[in-house]
Amino acid sequence: MGLPVLLGCVSLWAGLALAKVGSFSSCQKYLYKKAEPEGFNTQHTAKICQKYDNAYHYATLYDKESRTPRWSAYMLTVKSCENQPQRRKKWFVEPQLLGEHKSPEMRTEEYSGLTLEQLQSAQAISRDYENTNYDRGQLNPNSFQYDSGSTATFTLTNTVPMNHCFNQMHWRKLEESLRDKLKQNCLNEGGTAYLVTGAVAGTEKIPKKDDQEWDRQRTYNRVAVASHIWTAVCCDNANNNLKFSFAILAENKEESKLRFFSVKQLNKKLQEMYSTQNIRVLADDCNAQSQKTQEVLSAIKQDLYSAFWDLILNLYHQVLPSDKRKNLDKETTKVMKSRNVNQGKLQLGSIEIIQEVDSTKDWHKLFVKAYEQDSLSCMLSHATDATGLAYTSGTSGRMCAFQKQKHLPGSDVSAQGYRCFGQACGKHNEKPYSWCYISANKDWDYCCTEKCMKDYKCARGDGGTATCSPQYSSVTVKGHQCRADFPCGLYHQSYYWCYTDYKQNWDYCCAPHHYCGKHDYSYQWCYVGGQTKDWQYCKA
Repeated sequence: MGLPVLLGCVSLWAGLALAKVGSFSSCQKYLYKKAEPEGFNTQHTAKICQKYDNAYHYATLYDKESRTPRWSAYMLTVKSCENQPQRRKKWFVEPQLLGEHKSPEMRTEEYSGLTLEQLQSAQAISRDYENTNYDRGQLNPNSFQYDSGSTATFTLTNTVPMNHCFNQMHWRKLEESLRDKLKQNCLNEGGTAYLVTGAVAGTEKIPKKDDQEWDRQRTYNRVAVASHIWTAVCCDNANNNLKFSFAILAENKEESKLRFFSVKQLNKKLQEMYSTQNIRVLADDCNAQSQKTQEVLSAIKQDLYSAFWDLILNLYHQVLPSDKRKNLDKETTKVMKSRNVNQGKLQLGSIEIIQEVDSTKDWHKLFVKAYEQDSLSCMLSHATDATGLAYTSGTSGRMCAFQKQKHLPGSDVSAQGYRCFGQACGKHNEKPYSWCYISANKDWDYCCTEKCMKDYKCARGDGGTATCSPQYSSVTVKGHQCRADFPCGLYHQSYYWCYTDYKQNWDYCCAPHHYCGKHDYSYQWCYVGGQTKDWQYCKA
């Protein structure tokens, strides 16, 4: 995190802060299996066991060339300290980085016994960050520690220049969720939470000449701004079912996207960034494939994006690419300029959350998982352009539109896929089963009260079952887009199909349990029948 900090419930004076440079022998307890991350050492790096108040608190590998840490390894502590001051004005520097003959104590600049010129030859100093629009981003966050451990995080050997919006909007919220979920799922379960947080130095440096101050001179282009920030998490537990791990990687910019990986995948990403094959952050994968890993990751993602506001605030640039933002701005301006619009009565009409998929095979995997695990339907459709119109049929672009499943309360989709007309699904007119009208002529269909299962049957609320088809696709076997109000479904047939226009033209659809692909043949095909083996050639 950046500037909002906790000082610790201790009396501060510069002489208490110490650090050991050159070895991690005194702080191995903070390294998972006592093994330091591999592949990061260079002739310019220095190993620091950060010490404060006669105790070692974490390990840092510091790069004297970029004047930023490459990583800090630490543990999450369960205790907290109340009524602590919320901000620290003066940060520590490390005199010993200038050589072993220098003082081993971590001190504030004025008590270091060195000139600023001497200090800045091997490390960042406070002046480097002033008036730069970059936060002092802590790798080991003070909020993960308490008392003297929290104070020990306020050293410039533990900070990198972080984009202010990234730090306050993305990384800070991740840290809050990560801390809470690790306490609940690791520390409270008898585990030990090991973390390694690192930064990849970019080409940009601060302070820039644009940050020039008229009342004083300073040296420019000294401290490398991180291009990426990453964290590897391992909850070690004697009970292997409670042991888990994962990793997070993000670009250090306002429109950043938090990406979640296994630790093994993070190793590969960092190898690409550093152009080396030797990087290993943790000693092993720390049970990365466990069910507990998925449970904790799911809980963290829910924290980050639990509301529509969170999605727009934190992922604005990701969910709305440049061309769509421009189009929305243009349309918004047109409406807001109108003298006939009552701004006090404006409302947002609807929103659709979609995700790109690389292939129909990838879509089908996502569809099955979302359907079984999340009670969501992942509707396959064509990618759209900036105006919202579908690209021409046959494009390789595919999108998955997330919808709640039809058996959930308030659904307006019938068992066989018809759109309800004038009412939502329910037990209307004192009928014992759930149903809805599907046309103005009072044609009707049953509604599902439980999931549509693999035998294409679902409970209808009165002990009986109805034939059903899940919401899953609006793309036909020929690659055409289904009519907006008529996605792929059974519609009282033995095969899946949809209308493609309002002239009663129609086409087959691949069945929900299959997808368009070669499937061991030289041509592309898929099953189209519900409970039959009927198939059709298709266009993926």
